[in-house]
Amino acid sequence: MKKEIEPFISLVIPEAVLGDNRLTFLERVLLIEIVSLCKKNGYCWPTNRYFMDKFDCTKPTISKSISSLSKYNYIDIEISEKNNSKRIIRLSEVLKKRITSIQENANASIQNNFNHYNEYKNNKKDILNDIYSVDDEGNEYWHVVKIESEKMTDEEVKELEDLLKNFK
Repeated sequence: MKKEIEPFISLVIPEAVLGDNRLTFLERVLLIEIVSLCKKNGYCWPTNRYFMDKFDCTKPTISKSISSLSKYNYIDIEISEKNNSKRIIRLSEVLKKRITSIQENANASIQNNFNHYNEYKNNKKDILNDIYSVDDEGNEYWHVVKIESEKMTDEEVKELEDLLKNFK
């Protein structure tokens, strides 16, 4: 049986939006859904029926919630001139700027963390190079002292052969 993968949506919502006490909990969740729908094109056109089915609410509740989000300048609503039944919802410029600012700060923070990690990794590599290194001629060095190889003794050869027999 194939396991279904549940879709995951990554969003940035300013904390102040979720804490805006002028909004009901439904309006906050509705705004999150609208941000999600606007993520790809910058706008969306869901019907009241879509929201009613998704959130198990009545048409007047959805209409009031959308009006409230518009009133508090979270979304802009545009009715299509060609067809009055098509409503286009866009995020307000104020909300878009706040979301963009948060994303840019988050990206800068992540980039700084990567830079710090890469700096650490490069320093670690330099430390290892100080311990063990090989020059252009293939000579190996341990703590800047050349490693001189010596021929194996007969006893070492026998021990190695015995160990290798176990792997055959």
